[in-house]
Amino acid sequence: MPNKITDLQNAYTFAKIDSNAELTMLYPVVYSNSSKYNEFDYEDKLKNITNFTVNIEQIELFDTFMYIFIKNLKNYCEKNEILFIIKSNDSLEFVRFMEFLNSKKSVEVLKEKQSWLVQFFQDLGNSSKAVFYDTIKFIEFIGETFKKIIALPKNWNKVRWEDFPPFLIRVGVNSLGICLLIVFLIGIIIGYVGAIQLARFGVGSFLAALVGIAVTRELSPLMVGIIIAGRTGSSFTAEIGTMGVSEEIDAITSFGFDKYYFIVIPRLLATIISVPILVSICNIAGIFGGYVAGATMLGTTFNEFKIQLLNSSLRNADIIGGVLKAVVFGWIIGIVGCFKGFRVTGGAESVGKYTTSSVVTSIFLIILLDAIFAFII
Repeated sequence: MPNKITDLQNAYTFAKIDSNAELTMLYPVVYSNSSKYNEFDYEDKLKNITNFTVNIEQIELFDTFMYIFIKNLKNYCEKNEILFIIKSNDSLEFVRFMEFLNSKKSVEVLKEKQSWLVQFFQDLGNSSKAVFYDTIKFIEFIGETFKKIIALPKNWNKVRWEDFPPFLIRVGVNSLGICLLIVFLIGIIIGYVGAIQLARFGVGSFLAALVGIAVTRELSPLMVGIIIAGRTGSSFTAEIGTMGVSEEIDAITSFGFDKYYFIVIPRLLATIISVPILVSICNIAGIFGGYVAGATMLGTTFNEFKIQLLNSSLRNADIIGGVLKAVVFGWIIGIVGCFKGFRVTGGAESVGKYTTSSVVTSIFLIILLDAIFAFII
């Protein structure tokens, strides 16, 4: 440990002759002795000085405080055009110490400027590469999930079945209200637009067929799928992603549990079962919305609308096709939500990123498959 100054008056001496000044340090220049050295008012003492010498020949013990102290004196002298001189015994230790501290300079790295066209294609390439590798991982995840589902009868006890009823309630029952409202409003919109056009040709009786086919075949499965993707698929991603960030998934795996049976299967089955049931119920709400529009625009009574619907070209195949599409949409929502959750790495920013990606991907795939099914079913 360095010795502290016992006689603060003799820590240093300062001599001034004409325009020359010299500061001689006598005691170890260490932080524990900094109180006296900091009292040296160099701004006042170095007025009208052209040469300033700092004598450290008697100093054998020093630390970074001496470097800071001398650096401040040197900066002041350079600012005021005073010749600064260090008078030392040229010990190798002191020279290495000063060189080491002087070498630690921050270097600003200048980025090479690129044209917007080059930057555009670089970003496009990086995005395409990320999508390509993400697609490969997604296909691998689908294949692994299929293997687990096929082997489910042999591994029935590995599934965390106590989580299945809560997920079923959360995906199905808790989403019923918003799904009914949205599809009901969609039915009103379709009925309103259809009633205006059909009334021009005097065939308002076809309104029930128009609303029935549009709702059961296309709009009800599509709207329910989009709502569940935004409401439930995103929550799956956020939950699983948070589990990954907090290392809960690693803990589950280390205890010998299969993460697919423990995490994925209950969520996936709950979504596959809930979405078709929601679509079946929402079909009624959408058709009733069409009736409201018909009653308002055309004065159609409930019995007339019912008879028109029963005698229309609405087939059981349309209703069953819509429900089958809902099964596929439910599978997409569950598998994408879980996959994006397992892709989360890092912290909260990654959770938000993949949660958003989960919703966008699910909605894109739902609309894409719905367009394909339009030509098949």
